[in-house]
Amino acid sequence: MKFANIVSTTQINVPQDFNVVQSMDEIIHGLPTLIIGFDLTDKLFPNYDVGNIKVTDNVYWTTKKTESRDKHNIELEWFKHFAYHELIKDINYIFVDPIQYKKKSLLKILKKIYTIPNKITYQHNDMIYIYSDKFIFGVDLKLIKYIGLDISKIKRKIINISSVFLEGADIFIEYKYIIDDMENQVRFLPYLYSIKNE
Repeated sequence: MKFANIVSTTQINVPQDFNVVQSMDEIIHGLPTLIIGFDLTDKLFPNYDVGNIKVTDNVYWTTKKTESRDKHNIELEWFKHFAYHELIKDINYIFVDPIQYKKKSLLKILKKIYTIPNKITYQHNDMIYIYSDKFIFGVDLKLIKYIGLDISKIKRKIINISSVFLEGADIFIEYKYIIDDMENQVRFLPYLYSIKNE
């Protein structure tokens, strides 16, 4: 799956998540799009504001490296960061807090976790993140242990209800370049896994 378009007549070094094409005819509509180069942008949008990175809704521009290397590098990094954040903007994160939440609220959250389909779960250190249906639920195993519950039993239950259970350094390394652009919010990893494996 591609997260954004980059239209460029010169070679661009970006992750494979970006649809790099040479013309607007090849873009995937609905995704954020970055046009590289003053001439190309001027040809496509003759009345654009050269001082503004935003050309129209969901379309942005920057210079080629040969036109302004610093501006190009800064704005290409900005666009990558922007594209990844657009990807997660509709994802709801719920921290499952057995201390702060009332029993009724906890039961409602647990019911939601059990009923959502195709759960993809990721364990990172003492946190377990469960993703499905635009929700990510965070479970802190240290907190579970603190209130006297058996963390091995809880983890087994979570594994049993998950379609996919991810853990270990290898899966983190695979997504690290995106997680870095998301301010190291590892909770989004199961969501990223789900869209890359659709």
